[in-house]
Amino acid sequence: MADEEEIVAEEEAEEGPAALKKLREKLTACVAEKQEYLNGWQRARADFANYKKDETSRDSERMDKLRAELAEAVIPALDTFDAAFAHSSYQNTGEEWRGGMENIYKELLKSLEHFGIVRFSPVGESFDPNKHEAMRQISVPDAQQHHMVVSVERAGYTLGDKVIRPAHVSIGVAENS
Repeated sequence: MADEEEIVAEEEAEEGPAALKKLREKLTACVAEKQEYLNGWQRARADFANYKKDETSRDSERMDKLRAELAEAVIPALDTFDAAFAHSSYQNTGEEWRGGMENIYKELLKSLEHFGIVRFSPVGESFDPNKHEAMRQISVPDAQQHHMVVSVERAGYTLGDKVIRPAHVSIGVAENS
C-alpha cells in the first residue's frame, strides 16, 4: 500500500496549493507566537532571578543595619564598663564583685560577637585613618613606633569589614623625625 498513489478528488487538488499556503502561514504564525511566549517566559524567569538576588541583598543590608543599631545601643554600656575598670576605686572593691562585673562585661562582648560585631583595641598596629581616630600624638624614643598606635582611649568596633566605630587612639611620633 505504500507504493500506491493517494487519490485526491479533483476539487481538493485544486484547493491543495491554497490550503497548503494557508497551513504554512498558520504554522509560521504559530512558530512566531511560540517564540514570543518563550522570550516572555525567559524574561520573566530572568526578572525573577534578579528579584531574588536583589531581595537577598536587601535582606543582608537590613540585617547589617539592625546589627549596627544593636551595637550602637550596647557599646555605650561597654564604654561605661571600661571607664569603671580604669577608675582607681574599682581596684578597691571586693574581688567577687569585680569578678561579677567582668563576667557581665565578657558576656556583653560575647553577645555582640554572636552577631558579628567585634571589638578591637589596636595597640601596636600602624595608624589607619579608616579604623582609627587620632586623639593625640605622643613622643616616642624608638623610630619603629613612629606612626604606630601606642595607646587606646576608646576601643573600636567592626561588623564584618565595616568599621561601626573607629578606635580613639594616641599615635607615636619619633623624637628624631
